[in-house]
Amino acid sequence: MGFITPMDTEDTYAVIDPIYGVDGLRNVDTIENLNSISFERRRSGMIVGIGGGEKYYKLKNLSDWSFDISDWDELDLSKVIYVDKETPIGSIDGINDTFLLNRNPIPGSEHIYLNGLLQDEDEDYVINYNTITFIQAPSIGMKIRCSYRTQ
Repeated sequence: MGFITPMDTEDTYAVIDPIYGVDGLRNVDTIENLNSISFERRRSGMIVGIGGGEKYYKLKNLSDWSFDISDWDELDLSKVIYVDKETPIGSIDGINDTFLLNRNPIPGSEHIYLNGLLQDEDEDYVINYNTITFIQAPSIGMKIRCSYRTQ
């Protein structure tokens, strides 16, 4: 099994936000450590491993977290599909800003590249299910690739 997402070994907290490190999977030792991740460090959809990857949990999209295990969904990683370097469907003509993926990514798992440069969600694009909408339509000749997880 490969990495869920890139890791930053200097960050000891669970993150899926570039503000706190490279967006990626984090591990904690216990459920208590999982539940004690502070509000500022939590991002809906973040994935955290327990005990070196014995189990994985995904933070629910809630308006008010309880800071207990009810905030989390346990993931069955045997059902996760990894999609790498998919070329989304859509015309790159300088006008079209909407492109489709073959599957619905797990929220927050997508990495969208325009001409090899990683794009930022909400700054460069928005994603809704399998539809990517760029803030500015890609110019003729540009290349779009997307890697993501799905179930």
